[in-house]
Amino acid sequence: MASLYDLAGDYAKFAEYMEQVELEPEMQEALEDALNNLDEDIEIKLENYAKIIKNFESDIAGLKAEEERLAKKRKAMENSIKHMKERMTIAMQQTGKLDIKGELFKFKVQANPPAVVMDVNYIEDVPEQYLIAQDPKIDKKLLKADIEAGADLDGIAHIERSESVRIR
Repeated sequence: MASLYDLAGDYAKFAEYMEQVELEPEMQEALEDALNNLDEDIEIKLENYAKIIKNFESDIAGLKAEEERLAKKRKAMENSIKHMKERMTIAMQQTGKLDIKGELFKFKVQANPPAVVMDVNYIEDVPEQYLIAQDPKIDKKLLKADIEAGADLDGIAHIERSESVRIR
């Protein structure tokens, strides 16, 4: 069976040919039958595409849910590890045993590299030299609202309306 792209191209060629040429009644009827068959083929192909799309959409929803579930599980495990290590450090510090050799593992309390701890809550309170410059981003929502409100933004932006298939 031909692809949807091929079918649409064939349909356009047949339709254009029928409009441009004066045909014998038998040839006209044969081309109309061919167009009807192409119509049916296109409809079948669209139905099959829709089935695949619906399956993909269902799979995607399931994958997103699984991703969220796994992310929560990963985060819970990371937090458990962090808390266990904190408890191990406290226990070793409290007992004064900062270097322990077990059957399978060695444990040692050691100093971590120095880390910066922020004493301010707002970025505005940090001097500019400590801020990382970022490329500006275009606020397309604001542009759209301004254009729809009548702002003259010729040469900067405009609104286009596109079309797409909706499957119900």
